[in-house]
Amino acid sequence: MRFGWLFVASVVMSGMAAEASPDGQAPTSPEVGPPVGQSQQSARPDGFTKALAASYMALGDLYRDGKTTVEGAEAALAFYRVMANPGRPDAVYAIIAPSDLIGIARDATADPFAATELYLQAASMGSAEALMRLGDLYREGRVVAADPKRAYLFYDQAAKAGSDDARLRVGEMLARGQGVTRDTGKGLAVITALADGGNAEAFVLLGDLYRPGGQGMVAMDPAKAFDFYRKAVALGYDVARLRIGEMTAIGQGVAKDVTAGIAMIEEVVARTRNPAGLVLLGSLYSRSDGGVISIDFAKAFGYFRRAADSGDETGILRTGEMLARGRGTGQSYQAGRAMLAGLADQGDTFALIALGDLLSDATVAPVDLAAAVASYDKAASLGHSDALVRLGDLYSRNGSITSELPRAFSYYARASQAGNVLGKLRAGEMTLLGRGTNRDVESGLAQMNALAKDGDADALNLLGALYQRGIGGLLQADPARAYGYFSKSSDAGSVIGSVRAGEMMVRGQGTAKNVASGLALVRAAADAGSSDALMSLGTLMADGSTGTFDAPEAVRAYEKAAVLGRPEALVRIGDIYRQGGPIPVDSGKAFEFYRRAGLAGDETGRLRQGEMTARGEGTPQNIAAGLELVRQVGAAGDPYAYVVLGDLHLSGAIGAIDGPAAVAAYESAARQGRADALLRLGDLYRDGKGVPSDGKKAAEYYLKAVDAENPTATAPGESVRY
Repeated sequence: MRFGWLFVASVVMSGMAAEASPDGQAPTSPEVGPPVGQSQQSARPDGFTKALAASYMALGDLYRDGKTTVEGAEAALAFYRVMANPGRPDAVYAIIAPSDLIGIARDATADPFAATELYLQAASMGSAEALMRLGDLYREGRVVAADPKRAYLFYDQAAKAGSDDARLRVGEMLARGQGVTRDTGKGLAVITALADGGNAEAFVLLGDLYRPGGQGMVAMDPAKAFDFYRKAVALGYDVARLRIGEMTAIGQGVAKDVTAGIAMIEEVVARTRNPAGLVLLGSLYSRSDGGVISIDFAKAFGYFRRAADSGDETGILRTGEMLARGRGTGQSYQAGRAMLAGLADQGDTFALIALGDLLSDATVAPVDLAAAVASYDKAASLGHSDALVRLGDLYSRNGSITSELPRAFSYYARASQAGNVLGKLRAGEMTLLGRGTNRDVESGLAQMNALAKDGDADALNLLGALYQRGIGGLLQADPARAYGYFSKSSDAGSVIGSVRAGEMMVRGQGTAKNVASGLALVRAAADAGSSDALMSLGTLMADGSTGTFDAPEAVRAYEKAAVLGRPEALVRIGDIYRQGGPIPVDSGKAFEFYRRAGLAGDETGRLRQGEMTARGEGTPQNIAAGLELVRQVGAAGDPYAYVVLGDLHLSGAIGAIDGPAAVAAYESAARQGRADALLRLGDLYRDGKGVPSDGKKAAEYYLKAVDAENPTATAPGESVRY
């Protein structure tokens, strides 16, 4: 079905022209005129025209959601054309809904283009609701390419046609700067006027704009946000009641009361059967950052399953993810993957991204790189910029495949150009560090500080990490500034910000030393199930930062983090038993923890296991098997494995010292950016260990190490989390 093509093209061209308006002003909405063949419809009674427009919209919804076929849609349109025939009596007002006329198809292919045409036809009949549908379609980007500017155009025109819902969207996009030059004052004025008129959704939106953690918020004021939600609740708006329940449960803007908060959400679900409440409850019990409610995957799965059973797409998506990963239920990878693929085949971009995440996660199943890239690419082609960030991460942060930094940067740059906040952050970070692009410290910092100024917690956490560590000769460490960034992030509701600020208080870095207060921050997040906080608590207990060494508590914290999906915690426990200190060395226990980490997908665990196997440390010696395991880790993309391999060849623990083999291993690591491998090569030729002494070669390697030093290099298994 293809009709009204000239009309569609004219609207698209008008939108493009409007986007190019000078001086960054709000674009002008294209005027929607009647399509060919509809000019006489104006003679029809208003009620008939509205009913006919509603039928076109409903048919568009079926196309959008993949619930009709071309044949069925053509049959419905043929009926509506007869109804619209000027020769029929004007008394015919009743228009049969398309779902009643042709039924609902199951598992049909979504056709957003056909849906768009039908919405435009309805808009030409004067339907502001159809314009809203078009705005939603382009704003959400779920089945068509996301286009905030075009979304704003449609919302603006619907607002001019008298739609309060559209006015609300216009105000929101102005306040957030989405699809139009940001004008916070004007946007808030539009929303406030609607709220003053008793519009409950406007009060919720005002709350969202002041609530910490949201993109495009106008200020971080949780108490103010809570008050706006409360006013919406007074108007009987259950969406606001869900927000109040969530904020009460996590203690945001009001005293924390988990029981009361959950009860509020449960009451809304029981009374309204609203799947959004079920999804919210599932999310609260399964948040990857732990939130402040103890993680309970089984409970989360139950909520998501109930939402899925009601047909909610988010519920289906989350259920599929948890089935495939075996979280809160028995693992069924193929069943979970099939659930995601079913949504993805209908053009659901969120499902396409989730499917890409699953296919590229080596901890769940062997990575299917081609299928993962195809899934992300399809989501990106539909306009979902998060897919571009995922592609960048795939080529720069996934240890299971070879890094391609220039390729990663190009994806981040595209995401940044599309307005994606995380894409901007990643591009700024790589620009600052010169990874995949020319280094420009000033430009990189400016990009990140612009995001931090808007209250973005990720940007605040990254800047805190950069100033905490410093970057070689590029950026001087500044603990006080780092603490300031983490504190602001904590105020914005970031668990990681709270944990990092707590760590610095315990250690007296950038702020007055206060072990009790710092530990309280970290413990609060750890007790709530934050894996980051548990990792931090384990480190603080193990390294003596608190003034004492408490290895047993460190082990308990790491064990809990491992249960929450952090296998590197098992590596930390292995290190405690291997290195000894506050507790006796136990190589056997260390080996077992490394083995468990390796089975859970942690490459550092496998590396330690291979090294100890080759040395016969904590396990019977098997040189060939140990070396092979180390080589496998290197081949999987961890260049540090080749450093370990070189060390083994020089150790004498696996036989005679083999200088040439050590050189070959170190060279492999150096080619992949390991400056420490170049330092080892310099030491080797300086000392003549296994190779003839050569001062000139040693000096050359030391100079290369200076040039190649990666200021972001971290210890194996560690990374900057933000």
